[in-house]
Amino acid sequence: MHQINWPAMIAVYLFMAGVGVAAFYTGVLADLFSNGRYRRLAKYGSYLGVPLIAIGVLMLLLDLGKPLSFWRFLLNFNPTSTMSVGVWLLSAFIVTGGLNALTWLAEEKFAGNTGLLGIFKNKPGLRRFTALIGMPVGLLTAGYTGVLLASTSSALWSSTPYLGLLFLVSATSTGIAALMLVLAWRREDFAVIQKLARADALVIVFEIIIFALLLITLGFRAPEAAAVILKGSYSAVFWLGIVACGLVIPLIVELYNMFSVKLHTGKDFTVPVVASVLILVGGFLLRYVILFAGQI
Repeated sequence: MHQINWPAMIAVYLFMAGVGVAAFYTGVLADLFSNGRYRRLAKYGSYLGVPLIAIGVLMLLLDLGKPLSFWRFLLNFNPTSTMSVGVWLLSAFIVTGGLNALTWLAEEKFAGNTGLLGIFKNKPGLRRFTALIGMPVGLLTAGYTGVLLASTSSALWSSTPYLGLLFLVSATSTGIAALMLVLAWRREDFAVIQKLARADALVIVFEIIIFALLLITLGFRAPEAAAVILKGSYSAVFWLGIVACGLVIPLIVELYNMFSVKLHTGKDFTVPVVASVLILVGGFLLRYVILFAGQI
Protein backbone atom coordinates (compact mmCIF):
# COMPACT_ATOMS: atom_id res chain seq x y z
CA MET A 1 0.00 0.00 0.00
CA HIS A 2 1.03 3.61 -0.47
CA GLN A 3 -0.09 6.88 1.08
CA ILE A 4 -1.65 9.44 -1.27
CA ASN A 5 -2.68 12.98 -0.43
CA TRP A 6 -5.72 13.49 -2.62
CA PRO A 7 -6.70 17.12 -3.44
CA ALA A 8 -10.25 18.49 -3.39
CA MET A 9 -10.73 18.07 -7.13
CA ILE A 10 -10.56 14.29 -6.72
CA ALA A 11 -13.91 14.32 -4.93
CA VAL A 12 -15.45 16.04 -7.96
CA TYR A 13 -13.85 13.50 -10.29
CA LEU A 14 -15.08 10.55 -8.20
CA PHE A 15 -18.58 12.00 -8.22
CA MET A 16 -18.76 12.84 -11.93
CA ALA A 17 -17.29 9.51 -12.97
CA GLY A 18 -19.83 7.65 -10.85
CA VAL A 19 -22.82 9.60 -12.17
CA GLY A 20 -21.67 9.29 -15.77
CA VAL A 21 -21.00 5.56 -15.93
CA ALA A 22 -24.06 4.73 -13.80
CA ALA A 23 -26.39 6.77 -16.01
CA PHE A 24 -24.98 4.85 -18.98
CA TYR A 25 -25.36 1.32 -17.62
CA THR A 26 -28.73 2.12 -16.04
CA GLY A 27 -30.03 3.24 -19.42
CA VAL A 28 -28.58 0.19 -21.16
CA LEU A 29 -30.10 -2.21 -18.61
CA ALA A 30 -33.49 -0.50 -18.84
CA ASP A 31 -33.41 -0.77 -22.63
CA LEU A 32 -32.32 -4.41 -22.64
CA PHE A 33 -34.82 -5.67 -20.09
CA SER A 34 -37.74 -3.76 -21.62
CA ASN A 35 -37.13 -5.03 -25.17
CA GLY A 36 -36.58 -1.49 -26.38
CA ARG A 37 -39.52 0.20 -24.63
CA TYR A 38 -37.15 2.39 -22.62
CA ARG A 39 -34.62 3.04 -25.35
CA ARG A 40 -34.83 6.74 -24.56
CA LEU A 41 -33.17 6.04 -21.22
CA ALA A 42 -30.31 4.37 -23.05
CA LYS A 43 -29.94 7.45 -25.23
CA TYR A 44 -29.96 9.91 -22.35
CA GLY A 45 -27.61 7.71 -20.34
CA SER A 46 -25.21 7.63 -23.27
CA TYR A 47 -25.35 11.41 -23.63
CA LEU A 48 -24.59 11.83 -19.92
CA GLY A 49 -21.97 9.12 -19.55
CA VAL A 50 -19.05 10.07 -21.75
CA PRO A 51 -19.11 13.88 -21.23
CA LEU A 52 -19.27 13.56 -17.45
CA ILE A 53 -16.47 11.05 -17.16
CA ALA A 54 -14.35 12.85 -19.76
CA ILE A 55 -14.71 16.17 -17.91
CA GLY A 56 -13.95 14.39 -14.65
CA VAL A 57 -10.78 12.83 -16.04
CA LEU A 58 -9.69 16.17 -17.50
CA MET A 59 -10.18 17.85 -14.14
CA LEU A 60 -8.24 15.05 -12.49
CA LEU A 61 -5.29 15.43 -14.85
CA LEU A 62 -5.23 19.20 -14.54
CA ASP A 63 -5.40 19.10 -10.76
CA LEU A 64 -2.70 16.46 -10.40
CA GLY A 65 -0.49 18.34 -12.84
CA LYS A 66 0.84 15.12 -14.38
CA PRO A 67 -1.06 14.52 -17.64
CA LEU A 68 1.77 12.35 -18.99
CA SER A 69 1.21 9.86 -16.18
CA PHE A 70 -2.10 8.92 -17.79
CA TRP A 71 -0.38 7.89 -21.01
CA ARG A 72 2.32 6.02 -19.12
CA PHE A 73 -0.29 3.92 -17.34
CA LEU A 74 -2.17 3.42 -20.63
CA LEU A 75 0.87 2.23 -22.57
CA ASN A 76 2.24 0.04 -19.79
CA PHE A 77 -0.63 -2.08 -18.50
CA ASN A 78 -0.02 -3.58 -15.07
CA PRO A 79 -2.89 -5.73 -13.75
CA THR A 80 -1.51 -5.47 -10.19
CA SER A 81 -1.65 -1.65 -10.23
CA THR A 82 -5.01 -0.07 -9.36
CA MET A 83 -3.93 3.09 -11.17
CA SER A 84 -3.11 1.18 -14.35
CA VAL A 85 -6.35 -0.80 -14.25
CA GLY A 86 -8.29 2.39 -13.64
CA VAL A 87 -6.74 4.19 -16.61
CA TRP A 88 -7.62 1.28 -18.88
CA LEU A 89 -11.19 1.15 -17.56
CA LEU A 90 -11.67 4.88 -18.07
CA SER A 91 -10.19 4.72 -21.56
CA ALA A 92 -12.30 1.71 -22.54
CA PHE A 93 -15.46 3.41 -21.33
CA ILE A 94 -14.72 6.67 -23.12
CA VAL A 95 -14.13 4.79 -26.39
CA THR A 96 -17.09 2.41 -26.22
CA GLY A 97 -19.42 4.98 -24.67
CA GLY A 98 -18.34 7.58 -27.22
CA LEU A 99 -19.12 5.27 -30.13
CA ASN A 100 -22.45 4.42 -28.55
CA ALA A 101 -23.33 8.11 -28.16
CA LEU A 102 -22.46 8.75 -31.81
CA THR A 103 -25.02 6.15 -32.94
CA TRP A 104 -27.67 8.08 -30.99
CA LEU A 105 -26.53 11.50 -32.15
CA ALA A 106 -26.68 10.31 -35.76
CA GLU A 107 -30.44 9.86 -35.38
CA GLU A 108 -31.12 13.36 -34.05
CA LYS A 109 -32.87 15.89 -36.31
CA PHE A 110 -29.77 18.03 -36.74
CA ALA A 111 -27.69 15.09 -38.00
CA GLY A 112 -27.40 14.71 -41.74
CA ASN A 113 -26.60 11.71 -43.87
CA THR A 114 -23.07 12.84 -44.59
CA GLY A 115 -20.05 13.75 -42.50
CA LEU A 116 -18.95 12.10 -39.27
CA LEU A 117 -22.41 11.50 -37.84
CA GLY A 118 -23.64 10.12 -41.14
CA ILE A 119 -21.20 7.24 -40.75
CA PHE A 120 -22.92 6.15 -37.54
CA LYS A 121 -26.48 6.45 -38.76
CA ASN A 122 -28.61 3.29 -38.76
CA LYS A 123 -26.01 1.20 -36.92
CA PRO A 124 -28.08 -0.80 -34.40
CA GLY A 125 -25.45 -3.54 -34.32
CA LEU A 126 -22.69 -1.13 -33.33
CA ARG A 127 -24.96 0.48 -30.75
CA ARG A 128 -25.82 -2.86 -29.16
CA PHE A 129 -22.19 -4.05 -29.23
CA THR A 130 -20.85 -0.88 -27.61
CA ALA A 131 -23.68 -0.94 -25.06
CA LEU A 132 -22.93 -4.53 -24.06
CA ILE A 133 -19.21 -3.77 -23.75
CA GLY A 134 -19.66 -0.40 -22.06
CA MET A 135 -22.10 -1.71 -19.46
CA PRO A 136 -19.69 -4.03 -17.57
CA VAL A 137 -16.86 -1.54 -18.05
CA GLY A 138 -19.06 1.13 -16.49
CA LEU A 139 -19.97 -1.13 -13.56
CA LEU A 140 -16.31 -1.87 -12.91
CA THR A 141 -15.44 1.82 -13.17
CA ALA A 142 -18.12 2.78 -10.64
CA GLY A 143 -16.70 0.36 -8.09
CA TYR A 144 -13.08 0.97 -9.04
CA THR A 145 -13.03 4.44 -7.50
CA GLY A 146 -13.62 2.89 -4.07
CA VAL A 147 -11.08 0.14 -4.70
CA LEU A 148 -8.51 2.79 -5.63
CA LEU A 149 -8.90 4.44 -2.24
CA ALA A 150 -8.80 1.07 -0.49
CA SER A 151 -5.38 0.35 -2.04
CA THR A 152 -3.77 3.12 0.02
CA SER A 153 -2.49 3.00 3.61
CA SER A 154 -5.33 5.11 5.06
CA ALA A 155 -7.08 3.23 7.87
CA LEU A 156 -10.47 4.54 6.81
CA TRP A 157 -10.06 3.33 3.26
CA SER A 158 -8.16 0.07 3.73
CA SER A 159 -9.82 -1.34 6.86
CA THR A 160 -13.11 -2.32 5.24
CA PRO A 161 -13.92 -4.50 2.21
CA TYR A 162 -17.12 -2.58 1.47
CA LEU A 163 -15.75 0.69 0.07
CA GLY A 164 -15.80 -0.41 -3.58
CA LEU A 165 -19.30 -1.85 -3.22
CA LEU A 166 -20.50 1.33 -1.49
CA PHE A 167 -19.19 3.50 -4.32
CA LEU A 168 -20.82 1.20 -6.88
CA VAL A 169 -24.25 1.31 -5.25
CA SER A 170 -23.99 5.04 -4.55
CA ALA A 171 -23.03 5.70 -8.16
CA THR A 172 -26.02 3.67 -9.34
CA SER A 173 -28.34 5.79 -7.23
CA THR A 174 -26.86 9.04 -8.56
CA GLY A 175 -27.03 7.73 -12.14
CA ILE A 176 -30.72 6.93 -11.75
CA ALA A 177 -31.25 10.37 -10.21
CA ALA A 178 -29.55 12.03 -13.17
CA LEU A 179 -31.84 10.20 -15.60
CA MET A 180 -34.91 11.23 -13.59
CA LEU A 181 -33.76 14.84 -13.75
CA VAL A 182 -33.38 14.67 -17.52
CA LEU A 183 -36.87 13.21 -17.94
CA ALA A 184 -38.36 15.77 -15.57
CA TRP A 185 -36.55 18.63 -17.32
CA ARG A 186 -37.99 17.50 -20.64
CA ARG A 187 -41.35 16.86 -18.94
CA GLU A 188 -41.80 13.49 -20.54
CA ASP A 189 -42.37 9.85 -19.59
CA PHE A 190 -43.76 10.49 -16.09
CA ALA A 191 -44.55 6.78 -15.79
CA VAL A 192 -40.89 5.96 -16.46
CA ILE A 193 -39.84 8.39 -13.73
CA GLN A 194 -42.07 6.43 -11.35
CA LYS A 195 -40.32 3.20 -12.33
CA LEU A 196 -36.92 4.81 -11.87
CA ALA A 197 -37.98 6.10 -8.45
CA ARG A 198 -39.00 2.59 -7.39
CA ALA A 199 -35.69 1.20 -8.60
CA ASP A 200 -33.76 3.94 -6.84
CA ALA A 201 -35.63 3.39 -3.57
CA LEU A 202 -34.44 -0.22 -3.62
CA VAL A 203 -30.89 0.90 -4.42
CA ILE A 204 -30.95 3.36 -1.50
CA VAL A 205 -32.00 0.58 0.87
CA PHE A 206 -29.01 -1.48 -0.29
CA GLU A 207 -26.79 1.58 0.09
CA ILE A 208 -27.91 2.09 3.69
CA ILE A 209 -27.21 -1.57 4.48
CA ILE A 210 -23.75 -1.45 2.89
CA PHE A 211 -22.94 1.82 4.63
CA ALA A 212 -23.93 0.27 7.96
CA LEU A 213 -21.72 -2.77 7.29
CA LEU A 214 -18.83 -0.46 6.35
CA LEU A 215 -19.16 1.52 9.58
CA ILE A 216 -19.50 -1.61 11.69
CA THR A 217 -16.34 -3.02 10.11
CA LEU A 218 -14.49 0.23 10.72
CA GLY A 219 -15.71 0.23 14.32
CA PHE A 220 -13.93 -3.05 14.93
CA ARG A 221 -10.84 -2.60 12.75
CA ALA A 222 -10.23 1.15 12.81
CA PRO A 223 -12.38 2.78 15.52
CA GLU A 224 -10.51 6.08 15.38
CA ALA A 225 -11.17 6.35 11.64
CA ALA A 226 -14.86 5.57 12.19
CA ALA A 227 -15.03 8.21 14.93
CA VAL A 228 -13.86 10.90 12.52
CA ILE A 229 -17.01 10.31 10.47
CA LEU A 230 -19.51 9.50 13.20
CA LYS A 231 -18.61 12.08 15.84
CA GLY A 232 -15.53 13.94 14.65
CA SER A 233 -14.89 16.88 12.36
CA TYR A 234 -16.95 15.40 9.52
CA SER A 235 -19.87 14.16 11.63
CA ALA A 236 -22.19 17.07 10.78
CA VAL A 237 -21.70 16.60 7.03
CA PHE A 238 -22.11 12.84 7.46
CA TRP A 239 -25.35 12.88 9.46
CA LEU A 240 -27.00 15.88 7.80
CA GLY A 241 -25.54 15.79 4.30
CA ILE A 242 -25.13 12.09 3.59
CA VAL A 243 -27.54 10.22 5.87
CA ALA A 244 -30.40 12.75 6.00
CA CYS A 245 -30.06 14.62 2.69
CA GLY A 246 -28.61 11.83 0.55
CA LEU A 247 -30.36 8.72 1.88
CA VAL A 248 -33.27 9.04 4.32
CA ILE A 249 -35.13 12.05 2.89
CA PRO A 250 -34.84 10.90 -0.77
CA LEU A 251 -36.05 7.44 0.26
CA ILE A 252 -39.09 8.94 2.01
CA VAL A 253 -39.76 11.23 -0.95
CA GLU A 254 -39.51 8.36 -3.43
CA LEU A 255 -41.82 6.18 -1.34
CA TYR A 256 -44.30 9.06 -1.31
CA ASN A 257 -43.74 9.39 -5.04
CA MET A 258 -44.62 5.71 -5.48
CA PHE A 259 -47.79 5.58 -3.38
CA SER A 260 -49.35 9.04 -3.74
CA VAL A 261 -52.45 8.73 -5.95
CA LYS A 262 -52.75 12.52 -6.12
CA LEU A 263 -49.18 12.86 -7.37
CA HIS A 264 -49.70 10.25 -10.09
CA THR A 265 -52.92 11.86 -11.26
CA GLY A 266 -51.43 15.34 -11.48
CA LYS A 267 -48.10 14.19 -12.88
CA ASP A 268 -46.20 16.51 -10.54
CA PHE A 269 -42.54 16.50 -11.57
CA THR A 270 -41.49 18.50 -8.49
CA VAL A 271 -41.27 15.52 -6.14
CA PRO A 272 -38.91 13.37 -8.27
CA VAL A 273 -36.81 16.46 -9.00
CA VAL A 274 -36.38 17.16 -5.28
CA ALA A 275 -35.44 13.54 -4.61
CA SER A 276 -32.97 13.50 -7.49
CA VAL A 277 -31.24 16.72 -6.43
CA LEU A 278 -30.91 15.49 -2.85
CA ILE A 279 -29.45 12.19 -4.04
CA LEU A 280 -26.86 13.95 -6.19
CA VAL A 281 -25.88 16.28 -3.34
CA GLY A 282 -25.61 13.32 -0.96
CA GLY A 283 -23.59 11.33 -3.50
CA PHE A 284 -21.04 14.12 -3.80
CA LEU A 285 -20.83 14.62 -0.03
CA LEU A 286 -20.28 10.88 0.43
CA ARG A 287 -17.17 11.01 -1.73
CA TYR A 288 -16.05 14.27 -0.16
CA VAL A 289 -16.29 12.93 3.39
CA ILE A 290 -14.73 9.54 2.60
CA LEU A 291 -11.89 11.24 0.72
CA PHE A 292 -10.96 13.84 3.31
CA ALA A 293 -11.80 11.95 6.49
CA GLY A 294 -9.46 9.23 5.24
CA GLN A 295 -6.59 11.70 5.14
CA ILE A 296 -6.86 12.82 8.77
